[in-house]
Amino acid sequence: MASVPVKRRLAAIMATDVVGYSRLMESDEEATLALVKAMQADVITPNIERNGGRIFKLVGDGTLSVFDSVTGAVECAMAIQGELVHREPDGGRLTLRIGVNLADVLVDGTDLFGDGVNVASRVEASALPGGICITDGVYHQIAARIGAEFVEGGDKRLKNIERPVRVWHWQPRHSATEKAVPWRGAESAASRASGKVLVRVAVTSSALPHQQEALGLITSSLEQFLSDRHWIDVASASTAEMGSRSHDYTVSVGVHGAGPFRLNFRFQHTCATSILWSRAFELPADCDIDAIESVAAAIVSLVVDKVLSTASQAIAKKPEASWSAYENFLYGRMLDAKHLLPEAERFFQKATELDPALIDAHAMYAIALTYSFSSEGVIERLHRAEEISRIGLRLDNNHAFSHYAAALVQLAMRNYDGAESHYVKARDLAPGDVEIRADHAELLHYIGDLGKAVTEIEECFRKSKYPPVWFWTVRGIIRFQQGRVADAVEDFENIPKKSWRTLILLAAAHALRGDEVRRQYNEVEARSLQPRLSPELVQRTFPYRDEGALAKILAAFGTAT
Repeated sequence: MASVPVKRRLAAIMATDVVGYSRLMESDEEATLALVKAMQADVITPNIERNGGRIFKLVGDGTLSVFDSVTGAVECAMAIQGELVHREPDGGRLTLRIGVNLADVLVDGTDLFGDGVNVASRVEASALPGGICITDGVYHQIAARIGAEFVEGGDKRLKNIERPVRVWHWQPRHSATEKAVPWRGAESAASRASGKVLVRVAVTSSALPHQQEALGLITSSLEQFLSDRHWIDVASASTAEMGSRSHDYTVSVGVHGAGPFRLNFRFQHTCATSILWSRAFELPADCDIDAIESVAAAIVSLVVDKVLSTASQAIAKKPEASWSAYENFLYGRMLDAKHLLPEAERFFQKATELDPALIDAHAMYAIALTYSFSSEGVIERLHRAEEISRIGLRLDNNHAFSHYAAALVQLAMRNYDGAESHYVKARDLAPGDVEIRADHAELLHYIGDLGKAVTEIEECFRKSKYPPVWFWTVRGIIRFQQGRVADAVEDFENIPKKSWRTLILLAAAHALRGDEVRRQYNEVEARSLQPRLSPELVQRTFPYRDEGALAKILAAFGTAT
């Protein structure tokens, strides 16, 4: 029997997703599933059918629908969100994000495929809770009728989509009697963004034909890795449109050489002539994607370090009482980059108080609280960290760093499955973030999967030209548990400013080597940093699944334990 040929058609694709679905399922699976099914049956499906669409795929808690009319798709999305506000005026338990895209798609029977479907799903993730996000092509189709109700959201870098996509936002008022109007929250969000760090990637010289593919991969990797840092805006605007923000930067990429070729990178303020730094990297003509991503990751690391240093110097010149939420967040990130996370905690806390919608600040505040628990063992700090991490996930369940923070919290609470789930989501959302992978390696070591743990951390070192110093702690503790004690000691000694945790690991390593003098020296030094140090504190703050692995650490206390 001959197969039915795949056809193409122009269609409007609408994607829906429940905000915070994982969290809701974690708290009450049966009730959440019942609510999702009721919402799909009573609100989503009837509105889709009423506006001339059909659901072609159910994706867990979400739906993908196709419409012949762009206006029908947008009006359907607005009707769904308006009805949910009417049904649950006090916020309710279920909130949707909706995305709409217009594209040429592949039709295979009753299913649809293609880049246009993927863009709709990615755009949906950019919508605010309870709101709608549409692509520029959709907006221009509906602008004459209902376009005034949408607020421009600028160009977005979407996961696995090479080109930037311009988006528009809509949000209903939380009243069943009011007509939905342009959402002012989107304007305030845009206003907040105007104070954020803005980085543009620009190519300053032409490449030979055999170099063009590598150059394109370098620039797209840079933009992707930068956009993974959600506190940085990645711009596609021209230089003439930039420079009005206080933190505008440009990464310039130049190509030199005809065979194996050199890439020259320069980093500077967009409207300044002085260069903040420049670097050169040699690439073979046939370099693979790993080599390209390694270069991109190194450049992004340099960008982040210089941005934090430069911005924090400017911020520090102002009275602290006048700092905005974002400035408090940036200053906290600068302290964190200098391995002063305890000092950074109050700035992250202040940022969340000044702007409860600043997701990155909630994530970093939760991480700082978790670090505090690991240092002090005060369980109330861990409970507070869990509370803050949940706020971040409620704000955006597709925010990589929020899942990263939640993973750290759940690991400290010894919820290994929950931690793994959050790490997987964080890695899916930010595949280029080696810090997430390094912490995932630490989780794998705590649950006893040392083979995967060492493979993961070695990959992080391979991809990091300038790895954070805590990478050596992670690799050292994995090697220690593998029995590679000499290698572990070498890693721990690479850390210039050692915490009591690193010192107690060194003491344990020397104990296993039979070096009582060094064991005792490191234990005393650790006690000078943490006067309450005890085997009980180590048991509470090193979340090993296996007691045998924990016993190796407790050897740091000598025969007294």
